[in-house]
Amino acid sequence: RLRSATGGQYQLPDRGLGLPVKHLITRTPIFVPPTATVQEAAQLMSEANTSSVLVADEPPGILTDRDLRRRVLAAGLGPDTLVRQVMSRPLIAVDAEMPVHGAIVKMLEEHIHHLALVEEGHIVGLISSTDLLRHQSESPIYLQRQLGDLRQPARLARYKGEITRAIDALYQGGVAAPQIGRIITTLSDTLIGRLVHQAEETLGPAPVPFAWIVFGSEGRSEQMLLTDQDNALVYAGDVQGAADYFGEVAAFVVDRLLQAGFPPCPGGYMATNWCKSLDEWVVIFEGWVLRPEPKALMEAGIFFDFRPVAGTLSLEALDEILAGAQRQGIFLAHLIQAANEFAPPLGLFNRIRSEDGTIDLKHGGIAPVVGMARALALAAGSRERSTLERLAA
Repeated sequence: RLRSATGGQYQLPDRGLGLPVKHLITRTPIFVPPTATVQEAAQLMSEANTSSVLVADEPPGILTDRDLRRRVLAAGLGPDTLVRQVMSRPLIAVDAEMPVHGAIVKMLEEHIHHLALVEEGHIVGLISSTDLLRHQSESPIYLQRQLGDLRQPARLARYKGEITRAIDALYQGGVAAPQIGRIITTLSDTLIGRLVHQAEETLGPAPVPFAWIVFGSEGRSEQMLLTDQDNALVYAGDVQGAADYFGEVAAFVVDRLLQAGFPPCPGGYMATNWCKSLDEWVVIFEGWVLRPEPKALMEAGIFFDFRPVAGTLSLEALDEILAGAQRQGIFLAHLIQAANEFAPPLGLFNRIRSEDGTIDLKHGGIAPVVGMARALALAAGSRERSTLERLAA
C-alpha cells in the first residue's frame, strides 16, 4: 500500500487489465484459403513474422506454429498437406471491446493461445498469449514490481521507455488524465523510495530521521512523463556529520534519477542544493510567508507543493506554516498577483497566439490555473496538494 497526496492509503489500480483487448492488436489479420498447402502457409507466417494465420473457411479456422509441429512434422506429413487437414477449428472469437482480463480468462478456460477479435461481425485482429504477457510487462503494475531491482545502471536506463509505454497503454485504455498523473506519480514515488533505501544501504544508517520531499507536478501528484527533478531533503537536528551524510544521500539519489531519465531542474531546485535541517526549513518557510518578495513568492510557489515520499521525519511544522498562511493577507495577495502574471496565449479577438508555430501549454494554460488553485487553497486553510483537490476546497 502507498501513501496518497492527502496522507491516506491506496493501492495502485490495475488499469491495464481493464483495457479493451483491441488495443493489443499490432497488425491486420492474415488469411489463407483452406486449399493452401502448409508450406505456403508457413512461408507466409515466416514473411510476416507471426506465429499463426487465419483460415478463410466457413466457419473460420486457425493454423498455428503448434499445429505445424504437432499435426504436420510430428505426424510425418509432407509440405503439400492442405491447411484444412491440420488447422484448428472452431476459431475462438471474442468481442474486441472485451477487457484484457476477460481475454486472459477466456484463453485459460479454452486452453488456447490465440483469440480472434470481432467487431460488427468481422474479424479485426488476432492476439496471442504472448501479446497478453507483453502487455502486462508494459503495465504500471508490472513496472512497479520491477522497480525492486535497480542496482544496475542498465535497469535504470530502461525506466524512461517503460514509463512512456505505460502512459500510452493507460491513455489508449481511456484512463483520464488525473488518474494517469496519480499512477505515474506513484511509480515515481516507488522509484525514489527504492533509491533512498539503496543510499542508506550504501552509506550506512541515517544519523537522524529525515524526509525526502518532492514538489512541482510530482508533489501535486500530477506528473506526466519524466519531468524535471524537483526535490529536497529535510533532516532532524543538525548533529555532527548529518550535513555531510545527507549531502551524500542527495547526490546518490539525484544521480540515479538522472540515469533513469529525469532531467536536472534548470533552476537547481534539487536535493543536492536544498538539503537542510528541519529548523532551517522552518526559518525559510516563515521567511517566504512574512516577506513576500519576488524571489520568495517564486520559491514559495515551488516548495509549497511539497510532499514527503521517503523517510520517517514528521513535517507537521512545515504544514502548520502553510495552514497559518491563511492569516497572511499580504502574502496571499502577492501570491495571487503572481499567478495572474501568467497570461493565456490569446491575441486579437481572443485568437490563440503562437510563437514560432508553437504554444507553451504549461506557461500559458496550466501554470495560471495551478498557481491560482495554490493561492486560493492556502486562503481557504486547505492542506490539499493536487490542483483539482485544491479547487474543490
